[in-house]
Amino acid sequence: MNNHVHLLIEMQKIPPSKILQGINQSFTAYFNKKYKTSGHLFRGRYKAILCDRDEYLLALVKYIHLNPVRAKIAKTLKEYKWSSHRSYAGKPDKKGIVDEDQVLRMFSEDKANARKIYREYMGDGVSVKKEDIYCTIDKRILGDERFAEWVMDKHEIEIARKRREGEYTLPEIAVGIEKAYGITLNQIREKGKGREVSMGRRLFKPCK
Repeated sequence: MNNHVHLLIEMQKIPPSKILQGINQSFTAYFNKKYKTSGHLFRGRYKAILCDRDEYLLALVKYIHLNPVRAKIAKTLKEYKWSSHRSYAGKPDKKGIVDEDQVLRMFSEDKANARKIYREYMGDGVSVKKEDIYCTIDKRILGDERFAEWVMDKHEIEIARKRREGEYTLPEIAVGIEKAYGITLNQIREKGKGREVSMGRRLFKPCK
């Protein structure tokens, strides 16, 4: 992007801090030499989110690849040359930077068919919203509570027991319904069958 980059990395033994330090130093040296400048190129520390691969991998790929179009930097996905989209869509990366096999196998074991389904997935008109990607646990983990517990146990870390951004308590939901429809929580609990009461129940039920 114009002022930041998004990287989707499968972690092995090397921590992300070391990987990004290497990228930062190498690219800064290249940039300064090419444009005859000096000093730091990137400002601020990177932000890392650990995600549940099985649940969010495809959504993350879609979110990252659609960013240039969403930001109106490019009109189409294939127009933006700084994205790895073309490696997934049909033009393999000759430099070996992008490993698209894992993602493509989620569509099909046949690579040609997988690329076809991937292109359809990217062009299906269903967007991935920023708030969905950044709806994290403790601003560090993208996944459900079971995944968070597994991460804590595996790495012996503690996570602040805070609700996700955009998440509301039942009393807050009840207050919102009352303001919008004039229905109290007591009315929802009663056996009345009015149109507004029925609407309130439908809104409230999924949050129980």
